This record gives sequence, C-alpha cells and structure tokens, in this order.
Amino acid sequence: MLRNKGVIKMKDRFLIIGTAGHVDHGKTQLIQSLTGISTDRLKEEKERGISIELGYAYLTLPDGRKAGIVDVPGHEKFVRQMLAGASGMDVVLLVIAADEGIMPQTKEHLDILTLLKIDKGIIVITKIDLVDEEWLAMIEQDILEKLKNTIFAQAPLCKVSAVTGEGKQELLNTINEVLAQGESRKTDRPARMPIDRVFTVQGFGTVVTGTLGNGIFKKGQDACLEPGGQRVKIRNIQIHGEQANQAMAGQRAAINLSGISTSDIPRGVNLVHPQSYKTGQILDVELFNLPEVKKVIQQRQRVRFHIGTSEVLGRIHLLEQEELPSGETSFAQIILEHPVLAAEGDRFVIRFYSPVITIGGGTVLGISPYKKKRFKDNILKELRLKAEGSTREILMGALEFPLSLTEIIKVIGLGKEEIEQQLIALKQEDLITVLWEDGTELFWLNNSAERWAESVAEEILKHQKKFPLRRGIGREELRKTHGINLVLRRWQLILEWGAAQEFYNIAANQITSKTEPQLPEKIQKELNSLLLHWEKAGLNPPDLQKGAVDCGVNSDKISQYAGYLTTSGKWVNFGDFYFDRKEIDKARDILVDYLKQKEKISAAEARDLWQTSRKYAVPLLEYFDSIKLTKRENLVRYLTKSSS
Repeated sequence: MLRNKGVIKMKDRFLIIGTAGHVDHGKTQLIQSLTGISTDRLKEEKERGISIELGYAYLTLPDGRKAGIVDVPGHEKFVRQMLAGASGMDVVLLVIAADEGIMPQTKEHLDILTLLKIDKGIIVITKIDLVDEEWLAMIEQDILEKLKNTIFAQAPLCKVSAVTGEGKQELLNTINEVLAQGESRKTDRPARMPIDRVFTVQGFGTVVTGTLGNGIFKKGQDACLEPGGQRVKIRNIQIHGEQANQAMAGQRAAINLSGISTSDIPRGVNLVHPQSYKTGQILDVELFNLPEVKKVIQQRQRVRFHIGTSEVLGRIHLLEQEELPSGETSFAQIILEHPVLAAEGDRFVIRFYSPVITIGGGTVLGISPYKKKRFKDNILKELRLKAEGSTREILMGALEFPLSLTEIIKVIGLGKEEIEQQLIALKQEDLITVLWEDGTELFWLNNSAERWAESVAEEILKHQKKFPLRRGIGREELRKTHGINLVLRRWQLILEWGAAQEFYNIAANQITSKTEPQLPEKIQKELNSLLLHWEKAGLNPPDLQKGAVDCGVNSDKISQYAGYLTTSGKWVNFGDFYFDRKEIDKARDILVDYLKQKEKISAAEARDLWQTSRKYAVPLLEYFDSIKLTKRENLVRYLTKSSS
C-alpha cells in the first residue's frame, strides 16, 4: 500500500455537507441558522420561498474544520438540480419537517442518495417549534419505521428549530462526529469538477463553481471543458470566498476562467485536466431498478440519464435479459442522444422520460465505441470483470491494445501511482509487452498481444484463400477488415510488432501469411500456361490481352494473374510490359558484360544486343536506370559506380 501519498485526509480538507428533503421542509432556513448565510439568491426563490437553483454556504465545525453546505432544491420540478448537488457530498442532512413527516419528495431524494451511494447521513427533524411533544414523538417513531430498510437506518437523528435555535449545537456536534468517520479523497487522479453554476463577475469575467471529485486545479494552469474539448485557462480560484492558489479533491471551488464566455458553457459540462477523461454516447453500465417504484425497465426504454451535473436523454439497451424487473440488477448500455463525460466507477441515476420519476441507476463500467450484441457470454464476462474485478484485473482488462500511462488513467479512471504500482508488478512477472511510440512507453498485455496477432494472421490467411491471386492484403484494408479502431500511427506500430514476432510477413504495403495457401488447380494450371508462354517469348513479350487468348485464360482475369505473377517475383512489370523474370536477369547479365567492355551503349545497340525491337529495348533500358544499374547521359547509358 502507498503511504497516503497523493491523498488528502478528511481533517486537512474542506468538507461538503448536503441537504435533501421535501419542498418547504426548512432546508434553507436550517442552513441560515447554522451559518448565518442565506442560500436563496434568486429573486424568484425569495418571492416563492423555495429553492430553485443550488445554493451554497459554509461554516466552521466545532473541531475547527471548514465545511461547505449545498442547499438542494426540494420541489419535484427541481430534482435535476438536486442530482447535480448530490454527487459531491460527504454527508447528507435528510431534512423532514415535524409538522408533515416523510413526503413524496423525501422518498425520491432518498432513492437518489441510495443510487449515488451517499451513505453517510443525519436525519434532521426541523420546525419542532410548530408541534407539541406528543406529536413530535409520534413523527419521530414514524420516520424511524419508514427509514429502517434504507441507507439511513443507522443514521443519527437530531431535532432542530431554526427559529429558536433549539438543537442547533447538538446537530453541529453530530455533523462533526459523522464527518470524522469519512474516507479521504485521492488527488493523484486527473482533476475533474462537474460544473453546477456559471455566472459573470464584473471585472473578472466568467466564473464556474462545483465540487472537485478528483485531483488538483492550480491557479494559472490550462484546463478543458468536457464534453466539447474547449480549452480554457484558470485565472483565479476561490474556496468559500477566500482567494486560493489551488483547489483540491473534495473542495467546493469558484474558478475564474479566461478564454470563454458564460454563453459558451452549456449545462452539464465538467472542468477537467486536458486529455484526461473520455466522453461518449454509449456507456457500459451495471443498472439497478429501484424496488420501491415497482416499474419494469423495458429494452429500448427512453429515459432521462443523470451523471454529475448532466442530464441527457437516452435509451436502455439490456444485455442479459428482455426486461429488468424492480429490485433487480443487470448489465446494460445506455445509448445517449448527446455525449457525456464518464469514468469507470461513476454513479448515475435514470428517470422515466414520462412521467418524470426516478426509477433506477447504477455504476458506469466504461465508455464503449459501439453498441454491444445482447446475450453474448464473452461480453457479459468482460462487464462482470469490470464490475467485480480488482485494480490489477481491471488494468489487465484495459490492456487489450497498447496504451500509454496517460491513456490508461483516462480509460480506467484510477490514480497514477496505483496504476504505476500494478504496471511494475506486471512487468516483473513478464505479463506485459512494452512498445515505444515517439519516446512514450506503451503497455500491452502479452496474452492480448498474442491473441491479436494470431487473429490478424488468421484474417490474412483467410483473405488469401478468398482472393488467391492477390498474394496478401494492404495495411489499411486489413485495418478495416479486422475492425481495428486505432489511429494510424498506433496501427502501424503494432502491425510491425506482429511481423517482427513472425506471425506474418510485411513487404512494403502488402501483408502476407507465413503459410502460403495452395492455389486452386485450375488457377495454377492457367498460371503455368502463362509462365511458359512468356518464357518462350523472351524479351519480346505479348500484349496481356493477346497472351490471355493464346493461353486460354479469361481476359477479365488476366490483370489479376499478371499482378500475382509480378508480386510473386515471376514477372517484372514496367511501363505497359510484363517480362519473364529469368529473361530480365539474362538481359541484365548481357548488358553488364557489354558495358564493362564498351563502357557505353545506345538504344539501337541495346536492341541489337538483346535481339529485340526498339519497342522493348527502350523500356528495358529505363528499367535498368530505375534500379540504379545504369545511368543515362544524353543518348547513351553507362554502368553506375556501384554496379562497376
């Protein structure tokens, strides 16, 4: 284990406290009582007395630690904002008014917290000044009974009046105790902050806010907005109203950006370290259908998909069953209408398209480049490994093709040091192949590399059997045929590696099998006929079409036959002519002997020397020029120095 390197301990960082609960149950008033800050910032919110957008405040806990508070809207229409705020919380105050008890939105908020795995909570009964002791006792008993099978079953309970201040100190002490049990957050993963607010500050420009889920942002660094890839620069950072040089995982931050206006930042984007996270429209997921809703999720069900601060419409693509009953879990894909940023392990929530109610959620297993086939054992096995596997297993599963360290971090979403540690172990066990691409190490699992090379070799052999006269397949054609989705440079690199390991041969742009498939008898017979005919013709070869007729070969196939004989080295092609290789070699020897004696030769002399016509003599001389045997000066040829 690493000794907490790259980790911020709970006591060393700002903490995030969230609220959840039904509309008008006193969340905003409670926060104002605890912090002295009103989180209602919009005119409409103040007029209507409800929170529409996320509000923020901060306080100092009894032990001196700083904590930010996210005031989440409670009205049904504003659950999207609630989802945006819930994803960064360390502890949640489930606010329930003493005069009303648990209400429909209380239940939906509870479902969302369950799906997001935010399991540290405190039950807060508010407005206790409005009820008598007998009523309060009855409400408390009802709440505990209704929450006994939820994530709040073991949560502490506090009773508070924001008006009189009763119970306020007890709540602060309870928050302090619960947060002391929290887990630390890692900062060695690339920085990422889902943006939940965008606004303009006069004199500064565009400001975005959110809670950093991973990493560190520093003042002056370059960053990126994803999805979209818009590059920006971090001009200033504030943590709870105070200037800071950096913002770390687990902190709420207001970040001043240069190079972009507020109108160019759509809802649901993330501020990230450049080129560190993947975006896509097809997500592999482990999907859970909430038991309380008692609704079946159908194949191709249209849903509202929520992740971080994003809401995107999409459809469910179930991979192991026809429909997903309530209370059950299944591997699936979410086919979205627009791309989102998602990393392995991210939690998400889905809501019915209509009526808009929360029906389920789960865990992102990865972004897929394609829609997967249903009911396939190998696909389900791969997803099961991602869902249940260790860091080592997840890493090994990711190295299906060679990846750099930066690419691995982006693909699997784990920390740099954690991955480096596993790579060192895999190297020591001789389980990975290391390739170099422009000075960068690429890591490839040995089994995956060999399996890939064997499948490519099979594809090449299969192609040569299907097209026996082609003698091989082009690099780009093979990439398309084999379904390889790699950039050209990476494709060329692994292709050359496979040839170096002797899985197949590469000659220029043609890739051929190590095992030469036997030609069909009819084709071999016709090739032999052509070879004999051209050999007899010597340096006066016939026109292709006439030669085909003379040998009884279909004229539509003669160009394929000529191509095969040329690539196999039996014929030599230059200009419009095909010559027998043995005849070319004889002509070469005759020419060299002549030039060693006479030093130079004209086209007419070459014609007589080879006993052919000028029609063939000139192209022959040009061929020998092209292979650097001779060089032309004016109307005569000489041997090159290397041939002398």
